[in-house]
Amino acid sequence: MRLAWLLLFTPCAVGAAPLLRSEGIATLPGGATAYREVHWQRGAGDGSERWVDYLCPAGQPFARKQMPAAARPQARGYVLQDARSGQAARVLVDRDGVHVDWKEDSSARSRAKQLPLPADAVIDAGFDAAVRAHWQTLLGGTPVSLPFLVPGRQRFYPVQVQYRGPVRWQGLAAHAMDVRLDTWFGAVAPRLSLVYADADRRLLEFRGTSNLRDARGDYPQVTVRFAAAATEQPEQRWRMEQQRPLVASCIVTAK
Repeated sequence: MRLAWLLLFTPCAVGAAPLLRSEGIATLPGGATAYREVHWQRGAGDGSERWVDYLCPAGQPFARKQMPAAARPQARGYVLQDARSGQAARVLVDRDGVHVDWKEDSSARSRAKQLPLPADAVIDAGFDAAVRAHWQTLLGGTPVSLPFLVPGRQRFYPVQVQYRGPVRWQGLAAHAMDVRLDTWFGAVAPRLSLVYADADRRLLEFRGTSNLRDARGDYPQVTVRFAAAATEQPEQRWRMEQQRPLVASCIVTAK
């Protein structure tokens, strides 16, 4: 997995576009911080190369995800490694479809499967790009149905995105969206709530099931808030953060 990570996601054209950094705080229903998300991207476009570090409340990275630059940003591959649970994923998208390599935890075997790529398919963080691509349709009141990859089940499920209406979010004009399964498949994907800024259509809040397992092996319900827009940061800071080793456990904190 580490070798594949290096081969697939070694940055190219270093310095060609600015590095942007943003941070989200994931909290549990009781208000405790579950983890922090640090997002990096090279350039402002939806298809830009991206990295996400998942940090313990005290600041140590325990998981890391990398996504290559893509001409089709809503359906691009990624590599994920979580040192706490041993969860690992490698999703490759090419002309032959989607190759999903999934390992649930450190005790599980890796499972690989090749899937056809549906039209308008959405993979992982490409969901944000899909929302922006269908922005006017959604705000016009028409729901949008999208095939969404659930890598742990190695298949696409139809989800429906629906506009709930304008809201104020920490003083900002924003728009609320609901995401739910378009067809009932049991407890595959609970309902999600999203809030996007009106000014720049950036994600402000995610409320739903985390894609990372907690210390008990569960996928907790979290609210992730991105209070500040991304800011340009020096290359050296990005390199230092990406070189930090992942820790196998986090200290539980009350805040």
